[in-house]
Amino acid sequence: MPTMQTSVQSKCVRPVFVSGDRVVIRIFEFEWLDGSVTRMEALASQRWEGERIAEETFFYDPAQRAPRRPAA
Repeated sequence: MPTMQTSVQSKCVRPVFVSGDRVVIRIFEFEWLDGSVTRMEALASQRWEGERIAEETFFYDPAQRAPRRPAA
């Protein structure tokens, strides 16, 4: 399992759930230093303070963490 990443991208999938300072989004894609990519179906539950995330919890199936090589 890779331990370092070159980038983390979150892709917004509608609908986004917003209630006051609480937000829930899903789908994350990780690109690792060895070129592999991990795309996970996940929920991120966030609590915002102003323009910053104050708390964040992720919910996902850990079986999705297996990296895969990018298509040639």
